[in-house]
Amino acid sequence: MKTCLFYLTCIMLMVVSALGHECERACVKGDTRTCMYEFHMQEYHTVGRACFNCPQNISDCSRPECIAADGVSRPLLAVNRQLPGPAIQVCEGDRVVVDVYNWQLSDTATIHWHGQHMNNQQYNDGVPYVTQCPILGAFRYDFIATNPGTSFWHSHIGLHRSEGVFGAFVVRQEEDPQSYLYDVDSFSDALVLQDWTHVTSFDKYVGRYHSTGDDYAEGILINGKGVNTMAQEGGVEAFNVPREIIEVTPGHRHRLRLINAGGLNCPIIVSIDAHQMTVISTDGHDIVPITVDSLVIYSGERFDVIVHANEKVGNYWIRLNGLVDCEQNACYQGAILRYSTAPEQDPEEPLFYNPSYPPGIVLNPLNSVDGEDQLIMTDVDALESYTVLPDVDKKFYLAFDFNQINNTLLFNPELYPFNGVDEIWHANTPQINDISFAFPASPPLSQPDALKDFICRYGEAPPCVSDYCTCTYMMEVALGEKVEMVIIDEGNIGDENHPFHLHGYSFGVVAMGKLGSNTSLADVIALDEAGGIVRKLENPVLKDTVTLPDGGFTIIRFTADNPGYWFMHCHLNFHSELGMSAILRVGEQSDLPPVPEGFPTCGYYMPSL
Repeated sequence: MKTCLFYLTCIMLMVVSALGHECERACVKGDTRTCMYEFHMQEYHTVGRACFNCPQNISDCSRPECIAADGVSRPLLAVNRQLPGPAIQVCEGDRVVVDVYNWQLSDTATIHWHGQHMNNQQYNDGVPYVTQCPILGAFRYDFIATNPGTSFWHSHIGLHRSEGVFGAFVVRQEEDPQSYLYDVDSFSDALVLQDWTHVTSFDKYVGRYHSTGDDYAEGILINGKGVNTMAQEGGVEAFNVPREIIEVTPGHRHRLRLINAGGLNCPIIVSIDAHQMTVISTDGHDIVPITVDSLVIYSGERFDVIVHANEKVGNYWIRLNGLVDCEQNACYQGAILRYSTAPEQDPEEPLFYNPSYPPGIVLNPLNSVDGEDQLIMTDVDALESYTVLPDVDKKFYLAFDFNQINNTLLFNPELYPFNGVDEIWHANTPQINDISFAFPASPPLSQPDALKDFICRYGEAPPCVSDYCTCTYMMEVALGEKVEMVIIDEGNIGDENHPFHLHGYSFGVVAMGKLGSNTSLADVIALDEAGGIVRKLENPVLKDTVTLPDGGFTIIRFTADNPGYWFMHCHLNFHSELGMSAILRVGEQSDLPPVPEGFPTCGYYMPSL
C-alpha cells in the first residue's frame, strides 16, 4: 500500500509540474521564496503508451507525459516523463530545493546547474566524483539562486544529457537593466535546442568508438518538438507531430531565451524569417545590445534576444540549421513565430536545410574570427563597464585536440593497437595537453584524500609509460589570484571546434584568433610571447561557455574568488567523457564551507590479500 501511495503521489506531482510552479512570478523586492521540485529520472520512450494515437491523431501528441519528439520511436531518459525536463523559473535570491529520485534500473545520476556558480554552495555543483558521489537512490540539492539570467540544468553523468536529462533554469531580477528593451518576457519563451539521434546515444557512442559507426545527428528538436527531417532519406513517413510555437502580440517586443543543451558537435544557426534579433545577454550576462540577422549557438551557450513583432500579421519560421556533426544528415528544424491574430497554419515559405548564414550580420560564427558582417565574442561589450588589469598571477596554456594513440579504453596495444588495425577501425582520442582526464575514486571536495593516487598537476611531467596518458589532471591557484587561460584548438585532426565550459565562474573573453586550418601549442605560445596576441581589457563580454576556433585560440580571464574543485571541459558529451576535461582547484581545503552533515561518501574497496 505504501508503495502504491508513493507512486500515486509522484504521478500527481508530475501533473502539477506541467501546470506551472508557484515560483513562476513577477519578482518583487522582499518576496524571496523556497522553491521545491521533485525530479524523477527513469528510462522512458518516445511515442509510448501515454501518447495514445499520436502521431495519427496529432492532438494526442500533446497529452501529459507523451514525448512525441520528431515522431521516431526510440528509448530515452526522462525527468518527470518530459522532454525537456521541468523548467525552473525563479527570482534572484530564491532558495531552490530539488529532490532527485533515481528510478533508473542500473545507472547513477547527478544534476549540474549550468550557469549557477555555487559560491559557498559548492556541494551542489553536481559533478560526479568531483563535488559529490553519484546518486543511487535520492539526493537533495539545496542552494540559493544567486546568478541571474538564462541558465539550464542537466545530468553530468555519462551520456545522459544527450538522452534528454536537461531543462531550462531561468533566474529573473526585480530590476532588469535591459527591461526597457522589451514588453513581454513569458515563462514559456525559453527555447531549449538539442541535436537528436534516432538511436540512443549509447548506441552512437559504442558504434563510433568500438565499431565503424558515426557520431552524426539525425535531427534537431526545439523544446522536444520537431518533424523528422530525415524521413525522406530514410524512406519512412514524416509523421505530423507538433512543432514548437511562439506566440507574439503585434507591435510588442518579446524576449526569447535560447539554450543549446545538445551533446554532439552541432553548432546551430538561428534566424527568424523577416525579423532581426537584438541580442541583450549571453550566458546570463548583459551585453551592450547588438541587432543581428542570425547567430550561432554552441553546446552549453545561452543567448537572450528581443524580437519585435512589427511585421505583417502571419506565421514566420524560426529556422535552425545544424553545422559540423549536423551537416552530414542535413539536420534542420523549424519553430513557428505566430502573431496572435494569425491563422493556425505553417508559414508559406519553404523550410529546408541551409548551412550558409542568412544575409546580414551573424553573431558568433563557426571557426571565423574576421570577415564582413561577422561578429565574434571579442566584438561584444559587457553592458556594465569594467577594466581587466593587464597583469595576471597564473597563466595556463591548454591545448585541445584529438590524438591517434592506443587509448586502452578503445584498443588493446598487444592485440589490436591503433596502428595495427585497418583505418575504418581508427578512433581518435580527445585530450587536453595530451592527457585524458580520469575521475578520482571519491570527490575531493568532501573526501580530499581521494586525489593521492590519481592526480597529475599542470606543469609537472605526468606519470605515463605509453602514448596513452590518463590521470586526474589539475590546475591549482590560490584564492584571489588573477588567472588567464590560453585555450587552443590545435585542429590537427578534423575541421571542428570545441565549446569550453568552466564551472564555478564566469570569465572575460579577452582574445580570440584563428591561425589556419591547424596550429600547435608551441605556435601559440611563441606568438603570445612575441606580443602577437592583443587582449581586450575594456569591457570584455562575460561568459561561462565559449567556442574554441579550429586551428586557433580563445583567451579568458577571471579572478579566482570562488574556492573549490571546479570541473572544466569540452561541452560535447563524447569528448568530455573520453577525457577532454580537467579540474581547477581554487584555494585550500580550509577556504571551503564545512562538509554537510551526512553527506554521502564513496570510493574504491580494494582490501589487502
